[in-house]
Amino acid sequence: MNTFAHDSTRIALVTGAAQGIGLSSAIALLRAGHHVVLSDRQPIDLAIVPAELRARASALVLDVADPAACADAQARIERELAPVTLLVNNAGISPKRPDGRSSGVLEVTADEWARVLEVNLTSVLRLCQTFLPGMQAQRHGRIVNVASLAGRTKSLVAGPSYMAAKAGVIGLTRAIAGEMGPHGITANCVAPGRILTEMAMQAGPEVNERYAAQIPVRRLGTPDEVGAAIAFLCSDAAGFVNGAIIDINGGFYMP
Repeated sequence: MNTFAHDSTRIALVTGAAQGIGLSSAIALLRAGHHVVLSDRQPIDLAIVPAELRARASALVLDVADPAACADAQARIERELAPVTLLVNNAGISPKRPDGRSSGVLEVTADEWARVLEVNLTSVLRLCQTFLPGMQAQRHGRIVNVASLAGRTKSLVAGPSYMAAKAGVIGLTRAIAGEMGPHGITANCVAPGRILTEMAMQAGPEVNERYAAQIPVRRLGTPDEVGAAIAFLCSDAAGFVNGAIIDINGGFYMP
């Protein structure tokens, strides 16, 4: 178990930070000068963080679907660091069938539906409820929720449970933004399209090649591109950005 260090006034928590968008977001926030707690369901080896940034990085095992674990995480971070003021809700799942495809409306099971909504949507509310009081006390906070292109329009690859959850994340973010703005707290979404992550690779190379051919920039996005947008939304410079959705999809979807 990693010991936290007391060397930053802005504490960030990033969920699902072992890889992909979560890891890139954590590194971008570290480069911005924050102390970042990287959390995931499995232990994180901080060797994945560039050596020059590790002094301000901490690792924490956290299952966002476990209410007790979320409460314990909040207590530990406040005890060993300080209240979280930057919260990036990135953890998510997108179940696939053995052939790499998502279940259709008539195929999705009650268990899959409940699990996806629990991890991808309910946990966002849970973590916001956990850390918002500390932000209110400081009169400062940044919440960035990772939604998806699948929550904005019909997805070519995601299933109904994932689409519904990510659409819900967008609605929840707007509710938080409206209620918490007077407390100096902003809440925004990023809505990535097809990004080169392990989750995207589940669909197989042919699916991704066909997808890339339909994107105006003719490629998939990178986790670093999403992480940069998240770091901006966490910054002081983004103080007047509230309730927004930043679409990061190469022009595939233009609302």
